[in-house]
Order: sequence, then C-alpha cells, then structure tokens
Amino acid sequence: MKYTTQWLTDKARIKELVDFFITHKTDSYISHGEMMSGRAIDSHHWNPDLELILTEQLITDFNSDGNSKLNILIAENENEEIVGMMVFNVINSPFKKYAILEDMLLDQSVRGQSLGSTLLEKAIHESKNWNISFILLESGVNNHGAHNFFSRYGFKKVSESYILTI
Repeated sequence: MKYTTQWLTDKARIKELVDFFITHKTDSYISHGEMMSGRAIDSHHWNPDLELILTEQLITDFNSDGNSKLNILIAENENEEIVGMMVFNVINSPFKKYAILEDMLLDQSVRGQSLGSTLLEKAIHESKNWNISFILLESGVNNHGAHNFFSRYGFKKVSESYILTI
C-alpha cells in the first residue's frame, strides 16, 4: 500500500488525530510525559478524560502559523485516512534550539512497512533545516519495541525518570 506524509496544517483535523491516538495507544506507551500532561493518571492507566485533555493540548499548541511549537507529521493511506502520526515540539530556549518527539504512533496494520522510519527520517531531515541541535524523546519503561526502534536511529539513553506518587 502507498502512504504519504505531510505536516498537518488543518486544525480541523485535530479531532481525527485525537481519535487516532486514542484508538492506537497502549498502556506500555505511558511515560512520565503522559502523567505530567494529565493524559495518564499513573504509569498503567490513561485518564478517563483523555479525549478532552489531548484535544485541548493539541489545539492550544498546534503549529498552523509557523509560530507555535507543535509540528504534527501525519502519514495517510490512499483514502486520506491517518495511519501514523508524530508530534514534534520545537523548543527555542535562549541557549539551544532543540526538539522533543512528544508522540509517535502507527496503526498496527502498517507496522513493519517502514512507515515509522519514514516519519522519523522526515522529522530528522526537517530538524537539520530548522537548525535544531538535538532531538529528545521519552518512552514508557515497558515500550521495548519503541526503545529498539529509536536505538537503531542512534538515540541514546541519557537519563532515567522516577516518580513518587503522593
């Protein structure tokens, strides 16, 4: 099957993106980022209000004008249905310009067809054009498939996160 990728420019597709995320998320996907953002209530449970929270987060920071921080890369099938997504947060700190790969999800039916590689390679290419120094990502402790995937692209473990629930 043929897939196309593009940076999302139509804010009207946020609902479709949120639905895609909810359909394809797994509990192993949960990391400290999901807990900090309120998307998950702990490392094993998604927030029951995930749809509302994720919609608000994406709409608030969506980059449709080039001035916001979230850049959303989508992959579509021939029917223009989303089959993969990547949320890329560009940070312009006073000392470094870097990016955080916030989210990357694929429809289970397209895994193993190099679509994840296509998305990541496009983001890496754009990062070079945007003069980004490095790309950070964080991943759930049990998301071993993602860890292996990103390691193949040269991502290195630089820290560990811990949580104390109070």
